[in-house]
Amino acid sequence: MSKQIAKNPVARHNYEIIDTLETGIVLSGTEIKSIRNRKG
Repeated sequence: MSKQIAKNPVARHNYEIIDTLETGIVLSGTEIKSIRNRKG
């Protein structure tokens, strides 16, 4: 399940993006409920 939860369109407008990097973390417990409810 890959869902983007944050992006910065202003950075793409103000700067030249040369390279991108995809990263991730594993959440468990109560913090995952906040992220799923878009309150992260």
